[in-house]
Amino acid sequence: MLDVSDVMLTGRRALVTGAGQGIGEGIALGLASFGADVAVLDINEQTAERTAARVRELGHESTAICVDVRASASLESALEQASEELGGLDIIVNNAGTATHKPAIQFDDSEFDEQIALNLKPSFVAARWAAKRWIAAGSGGSIVNVATTEGIRGCPGFAPYSAAKAGMINLTKTLSSELGPYGIRVNAIAPDYTPTPGLGHIDLEGQTPEEMMSGMTRFIPLRRLGTPDDMAGAVIFLCSGLASWVSGQTLVIDGGALPCARVEGPLPFPSLRP
Repeated sequence: MLDVSDVMLTGRRALVTGAGQGIGEGIALGLASFGADVAVLDINEQTAERTAARVRELGHESTAICVDVRASASLESALEQASEELGGLDIIVNNAGTATHKPAIQFDDSEFDEQIALNLKPSFVAARWAAKRWIAAGSGGSIVNVATTEGIRGCPGFAPYSAAKAGMINLTKTLSSELGPYGIRVNAIAPDYTPTPGLGHIDLEGQTPEEMMSGMTRFIPLRRLGTPDDMAGAVIFLCSGLASWVSGQTLVIDGGALPCARVEGPLPFPSLRP
């Protein structure tokens, strides 16, 4: 019989990449609010330290580690450091990533590779690192990958990013099959329109992401944009005892937009004609 303790993460040790701001910060604080110690990884040392300080204010252990997740050796070193400082890791949340917006035919090879290196490969590297240790220890664990609805549907202007996130969703399914016999659960979440500071660099034909999103609520059945707390709630569920028989799933968090086949059309997009 379930009770409230099944949702708690007391004594668990989590690591969140890209946790210095936005969705990653929300996830880190959410995990701490439900009892977990949290390692905060981010490319920005200042924001990582800020999130870690907030975790400590909630009464839990935290360490801030500055790392570029695109460098596999650096990511593995950061995972080792976090594990040493927290006394192990039970939860890995692969959240770090960002997008570049322009027509697919304008991306060169290096830009495409960069999007894969940031938005897909780190999830594999972190899962490989964790799985080896959890299998050896016979401890089990939980991995949650932060994908996007753009990895499920077409999204003009974000071809490499969408391809990377689609790969993340399939990686989630494949790893769940391989690692399930060892008590390791692998799931993903797929957020949609959620304003965060990290979106500020994306140019949408003269519109800011905030301006573009402000008109999107009419296409969302729940009539509001997402928040980092919405994403954190889903991650907490997937890492908790409430989801002990859930693996290989991608939980869409979009206010009901994808199931109703929203019809706002593509984002602002330049003409491909010279």
